[in-house]
Amino acid sequence: MNQPATNTQQTDLNSNEGQTMEAAQPEAQAPAPGGKAPGRSLSYFGAPEIAQCISEEELHRKVEKGLKVYLTRRRKLSEVCNEIDRLKKTMSALEQQGEEADGEWKLSFLKGFGKQTKTVRDTIKQKTQSKLEAEQIKEMIALLEPQAQWIKMHTYLARSLLVQDKNRLIDLVTHNRLISAVDKLSQNTECMAELAVVVKYLFERVDTDTCNDHAFMASLGIDAGMQKGAAYRAVLSGDDNAQLNREVHKRQIAALGDLFLSRIPVNHERVMLPGTEVPERLPFEDYMTMVVVTHLFASRVS
Repeated sequence: MNQPATNTQQTDLNSNEGQTMEAAQPEAQAPAPGGKAPGRSLSYFGAPEIAQCISEEELHRKVEKGLKVYLTRRRKLSEVCNEIDRLKKTMSALEQQGEEADGEWKLSFLKGFGKQTKTVRDTIKQKTQSKLEAEQIKEMIALLEPQAQWIKMHTYLARSLLVQDKNRLIDLVTHNRLISAVDKLSQNTECMAELAVVVKYLFERVDTDTCNDHAFMASLGIDAGMQKGAAYRAVLSGDDNAQLNREVHKRQIAALGDLFLSRIPVNHERVMLPGTEVPERLPFEDYMTMVVVTHLFASRVS
């Protein structure tokens, strides 16, 4: 097992492998809007991928357009499905009328001992008419249902694209607002100057605490109980030092982020973007139904 050295090795916070000391700056400089302060880099924070492809304004217009397409298809789907429901109810009523008429004429026929009275003939005509109308409506339903399924599929696709773009828009809007809020904080140069002075001491403490972390140092072959502080760096290999620096850097960022987050009020409200509200899914837009429809459609095409 490696033994601790008596001298300490100080690493540069501006190195790529991780930082343990802050280079003192003569005065705090406010970064440009959306930019970084001199000497700073971002290792864990990045813009959403969509930010590289489209602007917030363009994406907002795309979502609005997608919403119009979805609502149009949804409205047509609603009309077709409601018409099919109406036809099914009518067909059911006609079938029931036909069954009742069938029973009535037979009963009248038997009561009349075989006489074909006007009541018998009228009831038979009613039964026949009800059966004929029910068959016609059944044919109408058979014609409409494939159309309804086609519209349902395209409504589902329109909604899926809309929700996808809406989520991307929320990612982009919240990212831009976050950058804007941080920019406003960074313009307080007096506050930034105070942080610039003291934050390096937080980072030094995190560095020392990491080197005193028995479990982590043991993974590098070091017994952290033999000596306190960063003296172990001198006996670590280049790869182990790089691993230690990365771990220190992660813990430094976590500590500073934890402190910063503790000052932000808790707010569970969702971001509202006027003109992009997606309505609740209608019963006949059920996802599992769409999976079956999509499978049937693919089978017919193939």
